[in-house]
Amino acid sequence: MKLRPLLLTLLVLPGTQGCKPMLYPVARAFGGPSESELKLRRAAFDRLKAARATAKVLVYPALRPAHPEREAYLATAGLAVELLQGYGWAHCQAASAPPTIPATPLMRNQLSYVQTRARAYSEWAKTARPEADFLVILEVLVRPEGGIVGVHCYVLEASGQVAYARQFNSHHFGASSIDLPANAVGFALRELSWDVQRPADQVHPPYGVG
Repeated sequence: MKLRPLLLTLLVLPGTQGCKPMLYPVARAFGGPSESELKLRRAAFDRLKAARATAKVLVYPALRPAHPEREAYLATAGLAVELLQGYGWAHCQAASAPPTIPATPLMRNQLSYVQTRARAYSEWAKTARPEADFLVILEVLVRPEGGIVGVHCYVLEASGQVAYARQFNSHHFGASSIDLPANAVGFALRELSWDVQRPADQVHPPYGVG
C-alpha cells in the first residue's frame, strides 16, 4: 500500500485510545513530537499548572522567527506580563530581548515548524540557563504586505524542557489575519490561560492524537 492511501486510511479511524498507537506514525509524519518527548512535556505541563501562581516566569517580546534580522516587538513583553498577571501568573518579569537563536525558514507544515522551533528554544535554554522557573516565548508570522497569519506560544522550564508549544492560525482566529502584534499576543495568552486549566493528556495527548 502506498504511503498516502495508508495515511488517509489511518486518519479516518476513530480516535479511540486503542487506535491512538495506530495513528502515531501519522502524527509523527506531520511533525508531532515522539511519545517519549510527550511524556516529558505532560510532566512539565503539570508542574507549570501547579506552580504558575508562585513561579518566577520570564516573558520574552514577540518576534518574527522567519525574519532574517529576527525582528522583535519589544513592547509586547510588558503587555504579556500584564496579561499573564491578570490570569494569575503573579511573578512574571519582562525580558529585554527575545532568545538568541537564528531565524528558521518557514515550512509548509506549521506543526512541524513549531516543533522545530521548540527544540531550538530547548537547546538554547540549556545553554543560556535564564534565571527563572519558566520561560514564555511568543512568535508571530507576518505577511510581507502586513497582517499576522500565525501566532506561536511556547512555555519552557529553565532547564530547557518544553511544557507547552502550540500554533494558531486563521482557523483559530475566525479571520484571515490579526492586525497588530499586541492583539496576537493577547490571543495566544488567552488560549494559554484556557489550556492550563485542561488535563496534561488533553494538551499533549498520547501518541500526539487528540
